Amino acid sequence: LPAVGAYWLEEADYPAAKQVFEDGGTLPPTWKEWLRMAEEMEKGLKAYGHPVMRVRIDPATFVEWCAAHGTTPGRQGRKAFVAAAGFERYGDQS
Repeated sequence: LPAVGAYWLEEADYPAAKQVFEDGGTLPPTWKEWLRMAEEMEKGLKAYGHPVMRVRIDPATFVEWCAAHGTTPGRQGRKAFVAAAGFERYGDQS
C-alpha cells in the first residue's frame, strides 16, 4: 500500500499553528487533544497496512511555503505540504 502522510505539530508550535492556520479555530483547544486525534488517525491507517510518514509543520515558515506554492495556510495548504513531502521521500506512488 502507498505511504500516507500526516501533518504533525510539536506541542510548543501548537498555539502558533492555531494562529497561522486559516481554520485554526476548528482545531482542538489543546495540543494533547489534537495529539490524541492524530495518533488515532495514524493507528487506523497503520491497521490497514499503510506506512505513515509524520510531516512536521513549522508555523514560522508554513505561511511562506504556502504563498510560494500558490495555496493557503489552511487545510489545502497542509494537504499540499504533506503531499510534497511524501513525493520528495517516496516519489510517485500512483
